[in-house]
Amino acid sequence: MHAFQPTPPTRRPLRTSFHAVLLLSLGWIGCDLFQGGEDEKDTTAPTNVRVTGGVTAGETVTGQRKLEATADDNSGKVAKIEFYVADTLACADETAKSSGATFSCTWDSSKSAQGSYQLTAKAFDAAGNNTSSAPVSFTIPPPNHKPTITLVTATPTAVDEGSSTTLSVTASDSDGDPLTYSWTQIPAAPAGTFGSETGATRTWKAPILSRNTTFTLQVTVSDGKGGSAQAAVDVAVANVPALNRAPSVDSAITVSSTSVIAGDTVNLSIGATDPDGDPLTYSWTTEPAGEGTFTNETASAAQWRSSDISTAKSYTFKVTVSDGTDSVTRSVDVQVKVPTYANDIQPIWNTQCILCHNSSSGTRGGLNLDEGKSYASIVNVGAAGTGPASCGASGLKRVTPNEPDNSLIVLKLTDNPPCGGRMPQGNPGYFDEHPGELTRIRSWILAGALNN
Repeated sequence: MHAFQPTPPTRRPLRTSFHAVLLLSLGWIGCDLFQGGEDEKDTTAPTNVRVTGGVTAGETVTGQRKLEATADDNSGKVAKIEFYVADTLACADETAKSSGATFSCTWDSSKSAQGSYQLTAKAFDAAGNNTSSAPVSFTIPPPNHKPTITLVTATPTAVDEGSSTTLSVTASDSDGDPLTYSWTQIPAAPAGTFGSETGATRTWKAPILSRNTTFTLQVTVSDGKGGSAQAAVDVAVANVPALNRAPSVDSAITVSSTSVIAGDTVNLSIGATDPDGDPLTYSWTTEPAGEGTFTNETASAAQWRSSDISTAKSYTFKVTVSDGTDSVTRSVDVQVKVPTYANDIQPIWNTQCILCHNSSSGTRGGLNLDEGKSYASIVNVGAAGTGPASCGASGLKRVTPNEPDNSLIVLKLTDNPPCGGRMPQGNPGYFDEHPGELTRIRSWILAGALNN
C-alpha cells in the first residue's frame, strides 16, 4: 500500500505575469504623457484699475483732454487700457506697460453732445482678461457761440492831433456770456492813448503827428470761453503845424579840424532828437555850394574832402535837421590851405615813390625824389629818354606850375598815362584809393608849385 501524495499546484507561466506588469506600466506612462503635461490657463483679470487724470468727478469738460489711468496684473504686465465715455470707446493706449504704469491718450470732448456722462477705464492683460474702473461722472456743456458785433463807431471820425474821439461797440452773445473789449491801433506808431474804460464805450486820444494820418482802431470782443469777434473803425487825424515841436539839435557841429590842407578829410557830425518821436532827416551842404566831395551827406555824421584849390579858401558847412514839418540848421567854418612842398608834398614821395627814384637807385629816368633834390628834379624839368614811346618824347614837363593837367607827374599818377607805366609801380592803384593825396599834389601845382 502506497502512502498518499497530494497533487502539486499547477504553476502559471511567467509570461502572463510579465505582460500584466508591462501593461500596468504603460498605462501609468500614458497618463503622465497625455494628462499631466499641460500648463494652466491665465484666468486672472487686472486689478486696481483707476482713472487718474484728464477728468475729475463733477467737472464740466470742454476741449481736448489727456485721459490717464493705471492698473495692476498678476503677470506684472498690463497689455492695454481703453477709455469709454457712455460705453463708447473714446481712445486707447495699446502699448503694454508694467503694472502700476500710467496709460494715456487724448480725447476731444467736442465730438460728444452736451449732457451728463461717465468715464471708465478698461484694463486688459495679454490673455484678454479685463477689468473696468469705477466710473467718473462729468458734464459736457452746450457748444460755445462766439459774440456778434453789429456796430462799431467813432465820434467824431476826424480829429486834430492831440484831440480825442469816443469809440462805441454794439455786441451780443447768444449764450449770455459776459463780454470784454480790447482795442488796438494800426499803425502802432506814433501811439495814441486809449482811455481806462473797460466797457463797450472807450475814448482814444490822437498822437502828435508830423503829417496827416488815418488810423484804424480795431476792437476784439471776447466771451471768456474762447469765442471772439473783431471789427474796426477809421479815424482821420490832422497834423496841426502849430502843435509840432521842432527837433532838438546840438548847439554846434562837431568837426575834426577847422583848418585843413587841401585833400584832407573833414569829419563832421551833429546830435539831434525829436520830442515828438518823428523820424529825422539830415542834409549837409557847403558854401560856396557844390564844391568838394561829400560822403554820407544825408546821415548825422558826414565826411568831406576839398576839390583842387589855388589859394586858401574858407568853407561854411551847414547841416539841416528836419522832422518833416520843422527844421533846424547849424553851421561851422573850415579853412582849407594850399599845401606846402616840404610839409605836404615831399612826404608823399617819401612813402610811395622814393624807393624807385633816389640817389642810390641811379635816379631812374633821371628822376630823383630824395629830400633836398626832388624839387629841382621835377619843376619845369622835361622827362628824360628818347624815341617815340618814351616820356621824353611827350614834350611834357614833369611839373608845369599852375597847370596840373599839363604836368607829366600828375598824368603818371592817374589812369592811362601818356607814356610808360602808371606810378607808383609797386601799387599803381594807390591814388585811386587815396584821392585826397592827388588833390594835394594838384593844388600845390595850381598854386604855382612853390618850393616852400
